[in-house]
Amino acid sequence: MTLKISDASVVKRTTNQVCCDMGGESIVLNLKSGIYYSLDEVGARIWSLIEQPIPITAIRDAILSEYEVQAEVCERDVRAFIEGMDAAGLIEVLIEVKNEMGA
Repeated sequence: MTLKISDASVVKRTTNQVCCDMGGESIVLNLKSGIYYSLDEVGARIWSLIEQPIPITAIRDAILSEYEVQAEVCERDVRAFIEGMDAAGLIEVLIEVKNEMGA
């Protein structure tokens, strides 16, 4: 079962991948599927941050401090990146935070 991703989720890279730095960008190979992914500068930075377990909020805060971006845009884009990497099988969601209202 895949855990639902929330702002308080903690994520990290899976071990089923290898990556290579290409001058500020990164190439990631999913070893299970054989599919390559090309990450731009910001994606590569997020990829470096998730080498170790890290809350999504800490990723957002790091990107906000390092790049000129509006908070709402940053939060949306970081979430989309994490969800994409999860769908590709390249990250693990370690903690799922349940909604207090039972949703």
